[in-house]
Amino acid sequence: MLKYYKFICITLLVFTTLIITGCAKKPAEELTGAEASLRAAEEAGARELAPEEFRAAEELIERAKELMNQGRHKEARELLRQAKIKADEARYKAELAKRDKELERLREEGIPEVAGTGIQDIFFDFDKYNIRPDAIPVLERNAEILRNNPDISVVIEGYCDIRGTEEYNLALGQRRADSTKNYLVRLGISPSRIQAISRGETTKWAEGTTEEAYQLNRRAHFIPTRSLPSM
Repeated sequence: MLKYYKFICITLLVFTTLIITGCAKKPAEELTGAEASLRAAEEAGARELAPEEFRAAEELIERAKELMNQGRHKEARELLRQAKIKADEARYKAELAKRDKELERLREEGIPEVAGTGIQDIFFDFDKYNIRPDAIPVLERNAEILRNNPDISVVIEGYCDIRGTEEYNLALGQRRADSTKNYLVRLGISPSRIQAISRGETTKWAEGTTEEAYQLNRRAHFIPTRSLPSM
C-alpha cells in the first residue's frame, strides 16, 4: 500500500511539473505565428487599408514582448493569440477593400454586373453555413444558367445578420460564400468562374431585429459579371 501511495505522489508531482513547465515556457511559437500574420497583413496593404486593426495587432505584439521579458509568459501567450486574430482580420479587410476597388474599376470601365440573368440568392439558418434543402434547386438553376452562359462569372458575397461579433461574422460570411461556391463546383462550374468573399454582418436587405429581418440578411448574394476582380 505504501508503494502504491508513493507511486501516486510521484506521478502527481511529475504531472504538476510538466504543467508548470509548459505554462512557464516562452511562447515562441505563438510569437512567430502572430508576427507572420502581421507581415501577411502588411503585404496585403493593411497598414493603409485597415489601419485600426493593424495598429492593434502591432501594439498587442509589442506588449506581449514586454511581458515575455518580465517572465509573464501566460499573459504574453494570450496577447499573442489576440494579436494573430487582429492581424488576420486586418489582412482580410485589406484584401476585401482591394477587391471592392477592383469591382468599382470594372464598373467604371464598362464591364458592369450582368443584369437579368435569373441567378438568385440563397439563404442560411442562424449561425450555419451548410446548404439548406430549399437552396439546392436554386443552386441547380444557377448552375444551369452559368453552363448556358460560359462568358458569365459570379462573385458570391456571404452575409450574416447583426448578431455576433464583427470578427465572427466576417468568418461566418466567408464560410457561407465558400460553401455556396463549392456546391456550384460540384455541379460542374469551374472554380475559376467563381469568387467567394465575405461581407460579414449587414442590414442591407432588411432593417430591424425581427427573425424575418435576420433571415433576409443571412444569405449568399450573387453578382453576375463578365470579368472577375483580381485577387
